[in-house]
Amino acid sequence: MNYREALRKSVHLVLSLILLLPFMLSSFGIDVDIAVFYSILSILALTWNAVQIKKPLLRSEVKNFMRESREKFFKEIKNFLPLKSQVTSHVLDKIDEKIRGIEELVDSQLSAMERDYEKRGGYIGLTYGVLGVTISYFLFGKHAFYGVVSLATVDLLATIVGGLAGAHKLPFTDKSFEGSLSGAILFFIVLVLIGVLPLNALILTIVAAIVEAYAIEDNLLLPLLVSLAAKLIV
Repeated sequence: MNYREALRKSVHLVLSLILLLPFMLSSFGIDVDIAVFYSILSILALTWNAVQIKKPLLRSEVKNFMRESREKFFKEIKNFLPLKSQVTSHVLDKIDEKIRGIEELVDSQLSAMERDYEKRGGYIGLTYGVLGVTISYFLFGKHAFYGVVSLATVDLLATIVGGLAGAHKLPFTDKSFEGSLSGAILFFIVLVLIGVLPLNALILTIVAAIVEAYAIEDNLLLPLLVSLAAKLIV
């Protein structure tokens, strides 16, 4: 697994935890309107995706605007400084240099994380993941929880292990046997630990493993189909 995939899966984990947040808060007695929570996330994800498609240069434009505004601000401050205040001027230059470095770091990390098709079509995986969970909740209620857990376990670990030790490819897909098996085992263990009967956990695990391995867009279909299966048997 390369650096880009490691970054992507870090973001994937954070997103999964955000999607699990309303369920975790409920377990602590904090009531959250899950429908509203997921609807807001969907609106934000879709808006971000639309901006990427319709305004592909927006990130560069924002970065340039911030840099020009900051340089103008620092220049105006320096104009008010006494001629002897070379130390203060030097400090301002150092601050500007540090901020510029942070901007370049953030921009380079975002660029490293993006796949080629995402530069043309937006963050499809993120958008579909949020939409998949949102639709799951509206269709299957709190059984959507199992769909989110599958995103956080099966999809995440399958990619990590597959990238590091995936020696045997599954038929008709580029996914590996080692990755799919490890993701499935983790999902099964988590399900049993949270109280799902072993047989039901096994069925959900099989569904999740098949969808993760063969779906064209697993971020969309994984939560949907796992939530549907959970609705039927859990």
